[in-house]
Amino acid sequence: MAATDFNAGPVSVREIETLVVVALRHLPEAADTLVTALRAVGISAAPNPGQVLGQNPWALWRSPSEVILLATHRNHADSAAAAMVDTPLACAVDQTDGVLALELQGPQLDDLLLRLVDSRSLPLSPRTASRARVADIAVTLVRLESDRLWMLAERPQADYLMNWLKHAGAALEP
Repeated sequence: MAATDFNAGPVSVREIETLVVVALRHLPEAADTLVTALRAVGISAAPNPGQVLGQNPWALWRSPSEVILLATHRNHADSAAAAMVDTPLACAVDQTDGVLALELQGPQLDDLLLRLVDSRSLPLSPRTASRARVADIAVTLVRLESDRLWMLAERPQADYLMNWLKHAGAALEP
């Protein structure tokens, strides 16, 4: 068990060490380049707001000019980046080293998150994602299953975020 693996009350939390995180950014004139980059990794279209497309790699909408590509293999990120290399209006930014990726899992997952996140910011359905704030930390929440979610945050916030998860989880203990 890694140092970042722990229980937040009845919810297990573990770091996803193999997750590659790449921001695919583009100006409106380069929207086709984004779709080309996504097709290079097997995703046929750009996701809509709140939507997660694909099954390793995954693409999630972040803003009108940004899609986040998540993958467990570096070759997916490399393929997407290569598809954007000749376009000055689009780029791929590897954020892997700066992102802490946590997987939260358990039947009381939503109870834990509702102690930390505004209920309107919580992705409720599988294959949805949202941006939220946890204890004043910007995070991206990716709902994979009803009781499993990924939380992405800036790596320097790791200790603070994990302490908040433990604190909120302790309130769920019987």
